[in-house]
Amino acid sequence: MITLAMKREEIIQAINDKFTEMSTETILFHQAVADAVSLYITDHQCMHFIHRYGAMPAGRLAELTGLTTGAVTGIIDRLEKAGYARRTNDPKDRRLTIVEPIRNKKLERKLEMIFIPLHEKMHKLLSSYSDSELAFLLEALTMSVELTREESKKIVKPIK
Repeated sequence: MITLAMKREEIIQAINDKFTEMSTETILFHQAVADAVSLYITDHQCMHFIHRYGAMPAGRLAELTGLTTGAVTGIIDRLEKAGYARRTNDPKDRRLTIVEPIRNKKLERKLEMIFIPLHEKMHKLLSSYSDSELAFLLEALTMSVELTREESKKIVKPIK
């Protein structure tokens, strides 16, 4: 809780601490979602990308996730086996594999049971803020995501 007695640096540290806590809670939430649909968390996130952006080459999925193409191949294998995605050949270049989502009503119902209540609660929370507060929050979150993305790209992967 922010009080008038807090100094600027204390508030900045408290905000950084909350971003860290939010990040951890988000990871744990998505792990629970992955467990609920019998997937690994990376499989769940790849499934999210495929459903959000539509069919894409396997290499693009590797770019989006930062995973190796070999790791993405294993993920696609598991998503295919679970009935959540399928491989097709790129009609323009048969050397490329396209990964596309498969409509799975059982999975969709399960995810709706998880995400709809969360989205409703978040909407209620956000609706309690003014337009200027929402604009500030959107800007702060957008910049935070971009900073995190930039720092992720700087992390050196270990040599094997």
